[in-house]
Amino acid sequence: MLDRRGTVRQSVLAQELGQAPRSVTQSVEALEREGLVERTADPHDGRSKLVRLTPEGTKALIAGTAAGEQVLREVFGAMGAEQLGNLDQLLDALRAALSGAA
Repeated sequence: MLDRRGTVRQSVLAQELGQAPRSVTQSVEALEREGLVERTADPHDGRSKLVRLTPEGTKALIAGTAAGEQVLREVFGAMGAEQLGNLDQLLDALRAALSGAA
């Protein structure tokens, strides 16, 4: 999300992720210690923090995305079009069943 939206309020980040603000605060603090994100005071609201990716965070995100895509290619690359179509239908049915239970 930070790669697409740039700098965001930490509270917005929690809301977008569907996480408790305290959980996001702990995660952001850990990422900040690793140098992957930076937090600054919101100039419009001193109680709020703004979060943005650092250059190192951007590099880590790119590397992680590439690794994830490689895993997906390895897992699903051996499947034919018919198998992938069947999987897609099963996942749609599962998604529908879960949304009905929510």
